[in-house]
Amino acid sequence: LFYGEEIGMGENLAAEGRQAVRTPMQWTPQKAAGFSTAEPDAFPNPLVDGAFGPQKINVYDQSRDPASLLSRMRLFIERYRESPELAWGDYRLLPTGEDAVLTHVCCAGDGTVLAVHNFADRPHSVRLELAEAGSGGRLTDLLDEQHTGLKAGQDGMFNIDLPPYGYRWLRVGTPADDPESIASG
Repeated sequence: LFYGEEIGMGENLAAEGRQAVRTPMQWTPQKAAGFSTAEPDAFPNPLVDGAFGPQKINVYDQSRDPASLLSRMRLFIERYRESPELAWGDYRLLPTGEDAVLTHVCCAGDGTVLAVHNFADRPHSVRLELAEAGSGGRLTDLLDEQHTGLKAGQDGMFNIDLPPYGYRWLRVGTPADDPESIASG
């Protein structure tokens, strides 16, 4: 990520060269965007205007909105840090039968994460066989705050639905790894 992309900040395309991406950070919706107490016309580069300006795109507002791009980026970072398999694990691609869907599994130590990405503008459903899940395996969605899970079907296959441009990061586990099954005996 480059400066400001975590909030969807725009660039000043009127500026020449690299100055286009060196606009003041948009911390607040106020006149100077919380960047400085100076008047905006004294800034080395002007603030972005319009739909990507600080009145609409800023850290203050997005920090308070659980559905914002900044909140989503924070969640990605947290889950990535909690999932060393994604950075340090061995990976392999899984066939899906869908050209628009990329699926890979990452394994490190005792941990396994399945990542599924839909690059199409329409929904896709994929069926996957995942040996790492074992018999009765479960997948826990790392990017869903409710941590919804999926169980393998009777045939040992997982059915994963993805919205247009959707994605899921799923931790692979077994019933013994599930706190609810541990609590229920």
